[in-house]
Amino acid sequence: MPNSLFDLSKLAKSDNAIHTGIGGARIVWLRQRNRMDDKGQELYRHMQNQGLSLTVTDVFDVSSAELLRADLVLLDAFDSVEGSIETVVARIRFESKVPLVMLTDGYSTEQLVTALTAGADAIWSLNTSVEVLLVRCNALLRRWLPANR
Repeated sequence: MPNSLFDLSKLAKSDNAIHTGIGGARIVWLRQRNRMDDKGQELYRHMQNQGLSLTVTDVFDVSSAELLRADLVLLDAFDSVEGSIETVVARIRFESKVPLVMLTDGYSTEQLVTALTAGADAIWSLNTSVEVLLVRCNALLRRWLPANR
């Protein structure tokens, strides 16, 4: 995986898929962390079982090519530099109209409004179960892919 922080191929063990996914869809997960947590590993396994391609990349190292190939972008919220989320969202929007979902576990209303105003399509809680996150991803992909493939 180019620009990937993680070698996740060993996680793609065969489990029962939760729900039928949109096979072949490309999802890019932009993170600022240097390791994959348990929830991320579980989400990755479920996506792989459904035939979804998940690339986990550092938010500041993602290439334009990766953004242009993506069918869905997940963006971990972060606050290390003031205005960073707005800048990252604006860059993604400059390069692509792909559905963009910000994942957060607690931000102020003002920060969330800023992200949505900058171009994020939705904000989902990281505290949501993996099953619900996966179903939400599939719902966005069903609406996005037929018109854009």
